[in-house]
Amino acid sequence: MADHLHEIVGYKAGVAASIEHLCDLLGGTCYSDLVLEAEGGFVRIRSEDYEELYFTLLHKVGLTENVHNPIHEMFTFHNKLKDIGGDEFALDILNIYNEESKIAAAEARVSGKDMISPEGIIRRAYNKYGKRGLDAVMLAIEYYESARVLNPHSSGRYVEWGNIQNLAEIFIRSGQRPVYGTFFDQRLINYLSVNSHQLGSIHWRKFEELIAECFQREGFDVEIGPGTNDDGVDIRVWIPGQREGKPPEYLIQCKRQKDKIDKVTVKGLYADVAHEEAGMGLLVTTSEFSPGARSVVSARGYPVSEVNGEMLSHWLIALRKPGTGIVRV
Repeated sequence: MADHLHEIVGYKAGVAASIEHLCDLLGGTCYSDLVLEAEGGFVRIRSEDYEELYFTLLHKVGLTENVHNPIHEMFTFHNKLKDIGGDEFALDILNIYNEESKIAAAEARVSGKDMISPEGIIRRAYNKYGKRGLDAVMLAIEYYESARVLNPHSSGRYVEWGNIQNLAEIFIRSGQRPVYGTFFDQRLINYLSVNSHQLGSIHWRKFEELIAECFQREGFDVEIGPGTNDDGVDIRVWIPGQREGKPPEYLIQCKRQKDKIDKVTVKGLYADVAHEEAGMGLLVTTSEFSPGARSVVSARGYPVSEVNGEMLSHWLIALRKPGTGIVRV
């Protein structure tokens, strides 16, 4: 069973994890013990239980934002169609989708293409119902594609992964360049978005790379420091096109720690901001500012802002979809 889970998670999500890590992710369910038991021999599992195990694991490694429930998703989809135009409208949209999909599939086979074009489906729904037809058929396309990709018995997947990302690398310092990202791999972002409680456990350098990726995705010019002997500044960020000859817009200090940020740390970052004539200092932490730190920022008007663990969790959720703006300070 474990070998099969490794294979399917690698194929669908592009990630790998040890048996121990998989069992940790499945903690709180009956499946962690089942996976360990399967290592010692054969186990019996009902088909519906296997699907629940599979969907739970895809969520835990970050592929899906929630645990996929096919029955619930089906009813939700049909109700959304009915909300747009009623029962007859919903039925007609499904007929349009099915009929045009068959035509598109036949055309793809003739032309030797691996994928079908949704153009005929979209055009027919729009010509008949206008904007609401377009909205409904796009909903149908999204639903059926998601069902195909997440089906454990289907070869469908969201991305044709170029490599397999070991989730264990998030906890160690690695010189490997990300394949899907500039500083931090998209698959590790997906993982952390549903396991944000592990932010405090990842390697400190990975934490810096994650924050650098956040600002790079927002379109800023980003320079990440060497990681040691950086004089307290981990990341420098410029407005696009203003890097040469101008001070940074943000100086960022990353603090992956449980203790609250004290006022001495805040004062130190303020001194760096003043020295480099930067626009603002950001203290990004898995914790939060202490009352004393917040008080000194407010009383002295320091251009220093707090990005705490709660805000980071929101950033990670937004970063699940590349290109989504998330930096709000």
